[in-house]
Order: sequence, then structure tokens, then C-alpha cells
Amino acid sequence: MGYAALANFSLDLCIVAGRRPDLLEQTLESFSKRCFAHFSVSNVLVNMDPIFGTEEDEAECLRVVSNYLPSASFFRPAEPGFGAAVKRLWSNTHSDYVFHLEDDWIPLTDLGEEIFAPFADPAVMQVSFHTADQNWNIAKDGHLHERNEYARFLGIKIPLFRTFPKFTTSPSILRGSFARQASSLMDASRDPEKQFYSGVNAELEQLAAPHKNYIFSPRQTPVIRDTGREWRDNRKIKKVIENTTSYWVKE
Repeated sequence: MGYAALANFSLDLCIVAGRRPDLLEQTLESFSKRCFAHFSVSNVLVNMDPIFGTEEDEAECLRVVSNYLPSASFFRPAEPGFGAAVKRLWSNTHSDYVFHLEDDWIPLTDLGEEIFAPFADPAVMQVSFHTADQNWNIAKDGHLHERNEYARFLGIKIPLFRTFPKFTTSPSILRGSFARQASSLMDASRDPEKQFYSGVNAELEQLAAPHKNYIFSPRQTPVIRDTGREWRDNRKIKKVIENTTSYWVKE
């Protein structure tokens, strides 16, 4: 897909953020320089959850976003919830493609028009960025993000020798129609990512089953890095997952 083709489709940017202006500024500065400068974004939607910081931190986050993305529209829910944030953002998009981002990532390389190339395959519904925190062996396993399927017999896992696509809420690009269909099926109380493949949302799994999530990794090495883990570790904040729902606790 050449640059001229990019002018023929629209792109919405969705950002999930908490009250962490330092991380948010780092994310927007790096992505603005190394990624967003290459594209025309139709709409910017930001979900600002009341988590981690103070009201003053939230006000600073709004200022940071407006500095980099002056046309942004904000959702400011009264209660935090990652599943609700993703559902809210994706369901309010209108464009051909949706760029999903969170406030604690930075690119490790320039991400230009080539990130859209995998969509030449009509089965690809998501292009995910290879992250430095995932043990993805692209050279061995290829570029499709999948899991093996198993059956259980008398408590024993038996391989079925087939795979199932794994979709993600790490930074990625999705076909807009797929993102909106997925959001309509999401349970806002659960983590969206796990609903695609953990046996808790049959309708969403059925939607995902025929499609592909392509891992963008042209050199078979990570192209983005998570900055949130170090931020949380420094503040002794731990992620807890219960019944496919995550939340944060102070250790």
C-alpha cells in the first residue's frame, strides 16, 4: 500500500489514559514524531479515567492532549474501567481504521505507512505492534497472533491441532467496522482482550474466529515498548486479575 492510497481512507485515533501526565506526554511526544506525523487523522477520542492521580493531574493530562492533538474529544467517566473505556471509544469511531493507543507506550522505531500494508489481506482485522514485553518469536512462529486450541478429557488437555486468533488491546490498528462490531459485543465489566479468547464471551469469539491479527515486526524485533510497568513498579502498584477483570492495588 503506497502513500497515495492512504489518502483514500480515514483513520480515527483512540487513546485510553489515566491521570498520569508525565507518561502521557512522553507517549504523545514520541508517537507524534515517529508515527502520527505520517498520517492524516480524522478524529481523536480520549477516555480519561479517574485513576492513579489527582484532579490536578487530570487537568494537566487534558492540557497535554490538547497541546499535541488540539481537535481531541474527551470522555471523562465518573468511575474508572478499562473494559468500559475501550467499549466507549471503539463504539464512537466512524472511520475506516481505528488506531488504538494507551498512555504508557513509546515507539522504538519510526512507524510509517508500511504499518497499513498487512490490511491488503482482507482477513486481517488488526495489525498489532510487536512489543518489547511479549515473548513473541516471529522468526519461529510467524506474524499471526494465535493460540493453540485444546479439548479437555478427564481433566487432561488434548491438542486439537488448530489455532484461534488472539486479538489485543495493546497499541494496534483495527479495521473500523471490526472495532465497532467488537465493541457492541463487549462486556464493559471485563477486560476486552480476554473476551476475544478466554471462553467468557462466545459472541465476541465467534466474531473474531474467521479473522487474523497480524503482528507488525518487519525486522522480527519489537517496535514499541511499555513504559507503564516501570512507572507502576516505582510506585509499588500491582496489577491483579480476577475473573478476566483487572484492577490495580497499592502493595
